Amino acid sequence: MTNENFVKTCVEGFVGVVELDRPKALNSLTHSMVRDIDDALIAWSDDSSIRAVLIRSSSDRAFCAGGDVRGVRETDMAGDFKAGDEFFEDEYAMNLRMAQYDKPIVALLEGVVMGGGFGISAHGSHRVITPRTMGAMPEAAIGFVPDVGMSHVLNHLPVDGAIGLFIGCTGWRLSPADMLFTGLGNVLVSDAESFGHALCESSVDEAQERFSVSRSSLENPDSELEQNATWIIDTFGTGHWQDIEARISATEPQDDRQAEFLDKVRVMLRAANPASLVAMTELFRRNAETDIATALKNELAVGNALRREPNFAEGVRAVLVDKDRESSFDPADASKIDPQLYAKLLV
Repeated sequence: MTNENFVKTCVEGFVGVVELDRPKALNSLTHSMVRDIDDALIAWSDDSSIRAVLIRSSSDRAFCAGGDVRGVRETDMAGDFKAGDEFFEDEYAMNLRMAQYDKPIVALLEGVVMGGGFGISAHGSHRVITPRTMGAMPEAAIGFVPDVGMSHVLNHLPVDGAIGLFIGCTGWRLSPADMLFTGLGNVLVSDAESFGHALCESSVDEAQERFSVSRSSLENPDSELEQNATWIIDTFGTGHWQDIEARISATEPQDDRQAEFLDKVRVMLRAANPASLVAMTELFRRNAETDIATALKNELAVGNALRREPNFAEGVRAVLVDKDRESSFDPADASKIDPQLYAKLLV
């Protein structure tokens, strides 16, 4: 247990357990929480008695709503960009360790999982979801981009990488069916707590055999992403953001269902920072062709650049501080932003 009591670690059977316990902040990750998780991973990696790692939340309301960007904004606005730089460097080092870990990492994604919450789950072997799971990568609305390695992960799902870019650009709220369709969730259970207990008492495979259920058991087993996959791939599959934006504007809905879907997409995109959309498209295109380590370096470079633009502080203010959702981004028109501004940062 840390002195903040936000991360609890223990060993149950042959499983190293990380429990996030910051429920009032939906388990948003502070710098010390990142270090505590990473320290546990390092210790267990060389412990032959530990066969797997389990990451869970103390609350069924949220697994993890992301990194503590409110805290980063505060230090940035005070002129201490180094503090934010170091937070992201350490967080991404932890993400890389997870991606390269040689033992199963099982995450129980009960409730909300966003941003950095995917960073401590999507790199693992088992992303266990329930009918109450809701996922999103909402960074564009706060003047940032999907990070924690997700610009790489979203390019290498069982579905086309264009769907990953769509998820990032829109901040799409992923239903359990969406999570299963994309592969962001690869195990569905009705009771995450029972699954976790079974894992610690037996094995990952046995817990999965006992408690996994089929997608058809969901109240709504239909994935809206799956239903609209062809349009998403055709629209987001190539080009810079300005090309994608033009295709969206030119789309005429084929039926009422698609009209409703397009209305949601356009509302989400209006809430996004145009510079984030331009930068994200360049980042995703490049990281489709890189390994995870290079992808994280590219995310750090683009993220550090965006944090030094006023739009990051403004986006976090509107979404997480004042919560008025009235962001004033500048420029407000993506056509005024040169993609090369961000492409040149990438390796």
